[in-house]
Parts: sequence; structure tokens; C-alpha cells
Amino acid sequence: MRSQSAGSGLLLSPKTQGAVFALLATAVWSANFVVSRGMADAVPPCTLAVGRWLTAFCAVLPFSLPALKREWPHFLEHWKYYLAVSLIGTSFFNTVIYIGAHSVPALNMSLIATSSPLFTIILARVFFEEAITRLRLAGIAIALAGILLLMAKGELARLAALSFGTGDLLLLSAAMGFSAYTLLLRKRPAGSSQSAFFAVTFGVGLLPLLPLSFWEISQAGPFRFTMGIAGAFLYMGLGASLFSFWCWTRAISAIGPAKAAVIYYSMPLFAGLQAVIFLGEPVRWFHLASSALILGGLFLATKE
Repeated sequence: MRSQSAGSGLLLSPKTQGAVFALLATAVWSANFVVSRGMADAVPPCTLAVGRWLTAFCAVLPFSLPALKREWPHFLEHWKYYLAVSLIGTSFFNTVIYIGAHSVPALNMSLIATSSPLFTIILARVFFEEAITRLRLAGIAIALAGILLLMAKGELARLAALSFGTGDLLLLSAAMGFSAYTLLLRKRPAGSSQSAFFAVTFGVGLLPLLPLSFWEISQAGPFRFTMGIAGAFLYMGLGASLFSFWCWTRAISAIGPAKAAVIYYSMPLFAGLQAVIFLGEPVRWFHLASSALILGGLFLATKE
């Protein structure tokens, strides 16, 4: 009995597990901006989205077939909900990011992406009456200060020189779309397994992208398929789609959309760490200072 008690004491609480899942999703998503920028000149945006979601759909379909056979009446009954989730979560917001990657600087992309948690927190207050406490507001402000310091690389004058155009507005709509997707997960009807949920939303969301991809290829001609593009599709389909969306769904159910959205602020921190580890970028003072601000702000904002 003692060993069982000791073992159970080592288990993470549901809220802690939810925070860990949100961090894992954000860590994998943080590289998605880098990959999308790298693929911008190699693959048209809608075709890139098709490659991503087709990979994810083909990976999850074999595991979801038994559940789909059992649960198809549930999906038919709630078809409006699943159509909305599919169009927003699969068809829209990531595709808009890929379109924006052609014209929007990386700094703008990162800054606009951080507006999504603000939309989520506000909408969670409006629709779910989740409290916006002073501690959460203070944590958000501190984390935002860290993000701005990191994005400006310690030179805040860089932020004053920023300019925004049509591409930035597209990315802002993508940030709002991600917020809507996050809140819709909170309203998910009971009765579907996770694998069937992914198969339906990935498959349905993929359909509007196919004619757009065919149109792109007809206009620009077929792109040259390389091992690098294949690797990008695998990362986007298996990592940034299947794994991250699974983690994010678990996080929403455990800690709610507002707290998960706050953890999303750690994305620039993960992106900076990846640049140091994989690209060999030097560690500067602003990396350490921004890390302290972001982590401290997240701790305050998610504290009970």
C-alpha cells in the first residue's frame, strides 16, 4: 500500500498535465513558422497546406476507421459543429499563415501570432465567463514585455520601425481564427473518440484546399518535389498537426482555453531556443532577460 501511495504522489495533477500538454503543443508549433518561411518560395501556400493535412489525414485514418464506423451517427447529428471546426482549424488559419509567409517579415509574423492569446482570453470571458484576474493581467503584461524584448533583439527601436500591410491583416485574421478554434474545442460534443475527431476534421478541412491547390499548380506549374519538402510535409503532418493538435485538445479539456492561451505566449521563447540549438545563434543578454520575463509572466498568469 505504501508503494502505491508513493507512486500516486508522483503523478501530475490534471491541471499540471494540461499545462505540460499546452507547452508541448506550443514547442512543436514554434518551428512551424520557420518551416513555413523556408517553404514559401518552394511550394505554393495552399499546396503546402494540402501536403500537411493530407499527411496527417493518411496517418490517422487507419487507426480511426473502427471508431468512425461506430460514431458516424454522432458526426451526422453534430455536422454543423464539425464543419465549423474543420473549416477554421484545418482549412483557414494555417493556410493564411502560409500565404502571409510570402510577404510578411518573420518579426511581424511572430508579433502578430502573440495576439491570439489575447483574443482567446477576451472571448473566453465573454462566452464562458472565465475570470480575468489582476494576477493574470500582470502575468500577461510581463510575458508580453519579454516577447517584445526578444523580438526586438534588445533594441526596442526596431519595433518603432515596424510597418504593417495587407499580409499582416491576413495574419491577424489567422490569429483570430486560432482563438475561435481553441474556444470551439471547449464546446466539443461528447460522443466522439480523438482519432475519429481528427480524421473527420482533417478530412473535411482538406476538401476546400484541393481545388485551390490545383489552381495554384495550374498557374505556376508543378513544383520540384525534394527530400527537404518531403521532410517538411512529415513534420507539419505528424508533428505540427497530429501531435500538437492532440496535445492542445488535451490541454483545453484540462485547464480551459484562457490558461492554455497564456501558455501559447511561450512560442517565441521556444523559437529562440531552437535558433540557438539548431542554427548556432549566440546567446545574448536579451535571450536571458526575455526568458525570465516570459517564464515569470506565464507563472503568474496561470497561478490559481
